[in-house]
Amino acid sequence: MKHHLTTYRVLPGLSLLCVASTLMAQNTYTINNSTADAFLSGANPTLNYGAAGTLAIAPASSAKGEFDSVLMFNTASAVSQFNTTYGAGNWTITGLMLSLSSNYGIQGEQPGNALFNSINAGSFGIDWLSYDSWVEGSGSGNGAANGAVSFNSISTLKSGTVDSLGTYTYTPPGNNNNVYLNYSLSLDAGLVSDAAAGGNVSLYFYAADNQVSDLFNSRSYSTGHPELTLTVEATPEPATDTLLAASLGGVLLWRWRTMKK
Repeated sequence: MKHHLTTYRVLPGLSLLCVASTLMAQNTYTINNSTADAFLSGANPTLNYGAAGTLAIAPASSAKGEFDSVLMFNTASAVSQFNTTYGAGNWTITGLMLSLSSNYGIQGEQPGNALFNSINAGSFGIDWLSYDSWVEGSGSGNGAANGAVSFNSISTLKSGTVDSLGTYTYTPPGNNNNVYLNYSLSLDAGLVSDAAAGGNVSLYFYAADNQVSDLFNSRSYSTGHPELTLTVEATPEPATDTLLAASLGGVLLWRWRTMKK
């Protein structure tokens, strides 16, 4: 980075002046809908439920059995925006917000498909998966052909690095797919690095207690607006713009210098 030097004549005796300021401007990008998603049914472990209209979370002890869900987002567009705004490599991800909507969200409500458990408040967990090579599949309870993900795929999904992003509370929001439940994801090093690389990012959802029964819309459920989103927030790398002034023989030397920390 270039240093600019300008000289001004001043009275002798001035020795050194240093003024520093740090500019921090945030920038966000919202990824509308996942690139792939599926729910995994413990009661039907060999079947694929990708490209379905919904995603589910429930514990093994629930009436219809365990439901986990897996989502994949692609962050290439977010990275492109941040590179354009700040320059490639000159920014850091400082926030990741997941927003989910649902058309079944009333406490105790039985969803229209009897496959699912009735809606119930509770806690669920989200993990980041380093494994991104899973296939969504065609859904509708078909066999998990051609590598399509199923409950029996869980060991494969977790064959790479698995990092916990936290435990979250689900409170049924009512039947309104225009209302989003927002969840801030932990800035886990693996997740942040994965997202900043501009490729696919996989998230795994599971019950964190024996109460939760959550249904939320997948990318395949069409309401005319995004069903689920991932908002990525970035901040420029910390930099200090420093103004140095030194006296040399009655001549004041001013230098602006930008330094990365």
